[in-house]
Amino acid sequence: MVELADLEDKHEGETVWVLGSGPSLNFITPEFFHDKVTVSTNHSARVLGLNPNYSFSHYHCVAKDLLTDGGLVVTIEHDTVTNSLWVGEKPGQLVLAPTQYQRPPGSAWNPLTSHKPNQGTIAYGSSSLHGAMHLAAHLGADFIILVGADCGQIDGEDRVAGYPDGDKLWSLYNTHHKLMKDYLEQEYAVKIHSLNPFINLNLEGHRFNGV
Repeated sequence: MVELADLEDKHEGETVWVLGSGPSLNFITPEFFHDKVTVSTNHSARVLGLNPNYSFSHYHCVAKDLLTDGGLVVTIEHDTVTNSLWVGEKPGQLVLAPTQYQRPPGSAWNPLTSHKPNQGTIAYGSSSLHGAMHLAAHLGADFIILVGADCGQIDGEDRVAGYPDGDKLWSLYNTHHKLMKDYLEQEYAVKIHSLNPFINLNLEGHRFNGV
């Protein structure tokens, strides 16, 4: 059985690519990721036809579904909705990560202060992306590159094509993404950037609508 501690610094000094679900992923050829270490948030890799190195979700039902996609699947010990422990057999590729939260942290989540993660745990905020980012830092990455962490729409599209619809709390996500970046850079000395699939911030004529 693989434990979270077994993954510490497994990719020390490398660049780890964290996949969100934003519409900018529609403009990236999936083959771009074939030689890269990837952490997928929920179903992001699946809709791109990728077999990620790691997947993260703070929902047990999603984590169970992702076990067929290849790679290790990391989730938190207590499901974020039901607060229940994992039900049923624990497959060898499943990692149950400790977390100190007993219920969803909510909009006041702040990993720098009120919700600072305990050592050896995985944090999560309003989005599973935060746990995926934390996992990438735990893996020892020198650089984390976010892909599809858009916090808005491109040409009216909320998600990468084929991804299940979900919440659209762009302002909250934007705030929590920045807090998570600040926490990880402070605690892990990792640098975090985001991939723009266009040639510059003018987006090649595409329209972005965010916070």
